[in-house]
Amino acid sequence: MSDKKWFHRQTSRSEAEELLYKAGLDGSFIVRPSGSIQGAYALSLLYKNNVHTYRALPTEDGMLSIQTFKGVQQRKFMTIDELVDNNKEAHGLVCGLTNPVGATDLPPPVPPFPVLGNRISNNVNDNNQHRVSSPGFPLSNSSPRNASITFPIGTGRPGPPLPARDMPELPKIPDQIVPTNQELRLQQALLCRFENMQMMGLPVSSNFQEEIRTYLNGKNWKSDVTTITVGGSQCAQLQSLLVNEAVTLQSELDVFMEKVEFLRVLFDVSTPLCTNSSFNRKANGSDFDLEQVLGRLTDCSQVVQILNKTAHTTIEKGLNLSTSNSREKASKRKNYQRTALMLKKRFEVKMEGALKKTTQVKVELDVARGTLSIHKPEGEILYNNNRILQIIKHNKGKSIKLEVVFDDKKREFCFEENQQREVFCQLIQQIRNSHSKTSEPDQISIFCGTWNMGNALPPDDLSSWLLCSGSGRVLDPSLHSIPHDMYVFGTQESGMTEKDWNRKIMEEIGQIFNDNFHLVVHASLWQMRIVVIVKEEHKHRISHIKTSDVKTGIANTLGNKGAVGVSFFFGGTPFCFINSHLTSGAEKCTRRNNNYHDIISQLALGNDRFKQFYFTNRFEHIFFFGDLNYRLNLGVEDILRSLKDNELRHLQEYDQLRIEKNAAKVLSGFNEDEINFAPTYRYERGTREHYAHLKVKTTCVKTNVPSWCDRVMWKSYPEVYNISRSYGCTDDIMSSDHSPVFSSFYVGVRTQYVPKQGVKNDASAAQILLSSIEVKLKRGSGRKSFSLAFHSDCLPHCEKSELNTAMEEKDSSIELKWAKIPALKPIISDLEYLVDQHLLIGIRCEDDGDYIGECMVPLRKISTDHPKRFSQPITHKEEHVGDITGLLNISCPRGFRLRANAMFSGGGIKEKTYEFIQIGGSPGSKEDDHPIIVGGDRKKEMRNLGKFIPPMQVVRSSYPSPTFPRNAESSNHENSPSDLEIMLAEIGMTKHATRLIESGWDDLHFIKDMNDADLREAGVRCDKDRAIILERIQRL
Repeated sequence: MSDKKWFHRQTSRSEAEELLYKAGLDGSFIVRPSGSIQGAYALSLLYKNNVHTYRALPTEDGMLSIQTFKGVQQRKFMTIDELVDNNKEAHGLVCGLTNPVGATDLPPPVPPFPVLGNRISNNVNDNNQHRVSSPGFPLSNSSPRNASITFPIGTGRPGPPLPARDMPELPKIPDQIVPTNQELRLQQALLCRFENMQMMGLPVSSNFQEEIRTYLNGKNWKSDVTTITVGGSQCAQLQSLLVNEAVTLQSELDVFMEKVEFLRVLFDVSTPLCTNSSFNRKANGSDFDLEQVLGRLTDCSQVVQILNKTAHTTIEKGLNLSTSNSREKASKRKNYQRTALMLKKRFEVKMEGALKKTTQVKVELDVARGTLSIHKPEGEILYNNNRILQIIKHNKGKSIKLEVVFDDKKREFCFEENQQREVFCQLIQQIRNSHSKTSEPDQISIFCGTWNMGNALPPDDLSSWLLCSGSGRVLDPSLHSIPHDMYVFGTQESGMTEKDWNRKIMEEIGQIFNDNFHLVVHASLWQMRIVVIVKEEHKHRISHIKTSDVKTGIANTLGNKGAVGVSFFFGGTPFCFINSHLTSGAEKCTRRNNNYHDIISQLALGNDRFKQFYFTNRFEHIFFFGDLNYRLNLGVEDILRSLKDNELRHLQEYDQLRIEKNAAKVLSGFNEDEINFAPTYRYERGTREHYAHLKVKTTCVKTNVPSWCDRVMWKSYPEVYNISRSYGCTDDIMSSDHSPVFSSFYVGVRTQYVPKQGVKNDASAAQILLSSIEVKLKRGSGRKSFSLAFHSDCLPHCEKSELNTAMEEKDSSIELKWAKIPALKPIISDLEYLVDQHLLIGIRCEDDGDYIGECMVPLRKISTDHPKRFSQPITHKEEHVGDITGLLNISCPRGFRLRANAMFSGGGIKEKTYEFIQIGGSPGSKEDDHPIIVGGDRKKEMRNLGKFIPPMQVVRSSYPSPTFPRNAESSNHENSPSDLEIMLAEIGMTKHATRLIESGWDDLHFIKDMNDADLREAGVRCDKDRAIILERIQRL
């Protein structure tokens, strides 16, 4: 050890960085002992306002050498003093060690648990990971790094926020809490018992006994008493006593695990040998973590069991013995009888009859037979699935009503609970999907799950995760019998090898559902895994598979943090799934935001045709999930109190991800279902009743507040069907300090379309016509020449417009106009194909060739009669930079026009299965007398009732998602302005019409109930505009 000015024995990395920033001179440096490697040192060096961290590691011959970005230097030194003296000039470092920095004005330590009456700051930039020093260990926020790390300051990308310099000084624990008589009696009793144990001569070292005596007589004992008194569950200072003793145990565990892994690889004869297997999976330079070591001890028995099973299987196969293996599988499958198929379900409902008289009846759905039966006192009425034409949900009023349109009449059911109505709708939708005569699906169900496994082996039973069962918005048990079409699993800190994890997941799904599944793709980045599995019947629909990963760990070179993603086509629909593990630490919110943007900008996925567009706009459906590590900006005491009172919404106001997302700093445009479950991190392993908010390490005791770290976010193209069915976490999987999170969706998909009439020649081909294009950009740039680029799956190549014909500059914005756009010629002219397509429009500055914005325009509302006005927001790297408006329609020869009109009016556009469920107006309104009929066949069937029932105009555009597409027939009526558009035109607010309609506010009947919060949610951000609209609504 050195006594030089630059040597700091008890300075953490963040404190060292702050001292270097204060020094402000290139070449300023600090050396401190490593907390994870015996005899190693951490060297922090300031250069151009960036702090670079290196490690001086002991070599095999007992000397020291600096580990740099490209490896370990060849130069060796006897002592740390000699190392510093010989690096005053840059030898593999960014600069020489020229300005030693001494310790000055270090901030005082903060107690590990807030004391009653003292509130912790809720500022986002505050450091919420409070530290308390352990005996003999320096304070530290995190471990020394493996390589050079750069944190830019001042210009360019912002660096991590530093701890607040004006942190309030809290009183010391002995002054805050006066020991009570009970505490003193307990302390004296323990000391007396300790003396008796010493006299018995128990085989414990004298040094350890002295540490115990110090603990019982000092502040550490009082700190643990205070923690327990105010509601905590951990004796952090007591655990710190064991840390030194367990360091040796960790190295012995590493050796033991490597030997077991060697034997497993030996007996796993089905896997080819490779040098880069699962060996050397030690913690990469992180602080020693007592909890992880204890978790690995628990895993030892499971690891040995897996080894025994592998050897057992190899011997059986080698000797052609298979009886015991089959018995084992059969016995295991019995464990899943509790999830037996529930193909029938009965509902107790009230049915409205003649003269508005209600009758209590039982309605039974039989998924296997595809029938709906109504059990009345006078008998049973049975309907096959093809006789059920439409179901209409009513969201207004106190009654929970559902109208079902049969081929002979309309019946109205009233449910006691909304949950029961949702289950009814999903089951009847499943009946329709299962018994559909179409060969290609237009919607699929997706399971998307994320779990930080905490470097531990998973339990044998993961069924609650796969069945979306636990806390939050869960699937009804009656739906457990129905497997999803696609399963996507993302794990972090995986406790299993990639092959073992894939095998376990495949076995788990197969045993739960007793069905065949196909593993589409799997990819890994260190201990991050992503696995995509589909039902066997869908495997031929998967194509264009790509995988990619991005490292965002230390210096963006280590893969302990980052993301691994996959992309592929399901039929004609591009999907992308990204499993991520972002930077940890409550104070590192800005760094997490930067992680996200690095991941999105560096992933190499998707169709190269659209690489000019921002990554998140290249896919029809994109999912971003994982351990995002965003924390709650609250003290532990406040969080635990809110959880006790079940105030989840109050806690969500302090959720960093929600705060950053609302500020458009991260994940802009992504959606997340409502969180109705407790924070999934940081639990005590083995239970879900207590949070282990104190993390004991060799260098400190850190506070990790309970938080919703594990999230699932998604984004779909406008007018594309995407419904969230469940979002929650499990209650019974407790091997990690994180709970697994599940989510499930219904999403619309497109098929690989084959034209019914063959490929049209140029004379009869359709054309997509755009005109009167106006672009309003929020900020001017001094540039004059702009063009539009059009991309789409339906176009053979990118089409480009002429330069803008007009430009008007204002104070902080510019308006561009194009009078005429060249006709776009799709590769297929069939309207059934075109209505499912999107135009991706890019605004390109011809002065420098840069894209300054982009948008997506759906063709679902396209018209063949006359141009239809559209309006879409323009974004640039997820930032809203303006809006685009214009006219859009299809031009085609007369023969094709007649066929197109026939499609719209009931000729040929196939009804989507997800259009089967619609949302109607309030019960009792005039519109309620007319159910929603979609498609030509429906009209012919309803004429059998003696009259034609027109389509209802109060249909909301979603169940309940704002991305739900309009049906083909209602789009035929939207060529003329709606009452809502007329009302907005009267007050000069037509620019908000599209947003309101897409959010479901498409009828004046609903608008009457609108409030300020609804307008905000619909995207009307201007306070003045909301006030004008609300004032007009009050006059309705």
